[in-house]
Amino acid sequence: MMNIEELHYLLLKYGLFEPEEWNDITPTLHKMEELNMWEIVEKEFNHLKEEWEGPDLPIFIFPIKYAHLPFNEGLPHKNGVAFKEALFLFLSPHVVSEEIKALLAHEYNHACRLSFLNVEAEDLYLKDSLVMEGLGECAVQELYGKKWLAPWTRIYTYGEARNIWEKQFVPILNTKGNDKHQILLYGKGNAQLPKWIGYNIGFQIIDSFIKRKECFNSRDMLTMSSEKLIAGSNFPYK
Repeated sequence: MMNIEELHYLLLKYGLFEPEEWNDITPTLHKMEELNMWEIVEKEFNHLKEEWEGPDLPIFIFPIKYAHLPFNEGLPHKNGVAFKEALFLFLSPHVVSEEIKALLAHEYNHACRLSFLNVEAEDLYLKDSLVMEGLGECAVQELYGKKWLAPWTRIYTYGEARNIWEKQFVPILNTKGNDKHQILLYGKGNAQLPKWIGYNIGFQIIDSFIKRKECFNSRDMLTMSSEKLIAGSNFPYK
């Protein structure tokens, strides 16, 4: 269990505004309120909770770091992090309602997965983390269409992803440790792995599972084991 300082540090990593931005937070919040961001999240959360028979949990919405600055393609405008007990969303006034819904669906899908499997994020194996990211983004595709998928879903071909999967991921699929997983998911900072490769592999695993099996939806897959989902995909490992 994290203490308050550890949680604050983690949330800063995911996009929580910095303390020195306090003077700009009030006008940013007013803009977010005018765009009905809290109402959008509440309505969509109630829909997803019913659709997936998921847990009822609190959702905390904060301005993302530098949300007060003019629109800039180089700055992140949304991010989130999910725990079994709560969701945290970081938004700027520049995101449209569809982006908010897609982010919420991705993160709430994580929370549902953790709840249904009755595990904490730090107890996941690497294979579980890959599958969880794939499930989250395939849920976005199912609900809102390909237009709202994250860019990392399409940056590598199947051949590129499969080659790295076999050489770099298969030997360590049973590795535990969120810090290790993050390096492998993001790829950044690891000279042997391209950026976002773990996220992309996770998406391709679940996307190929759906295409091969044809009849599975997000709700069905939430309670399936990672081993079964990987075995039914185009990414064998045994």
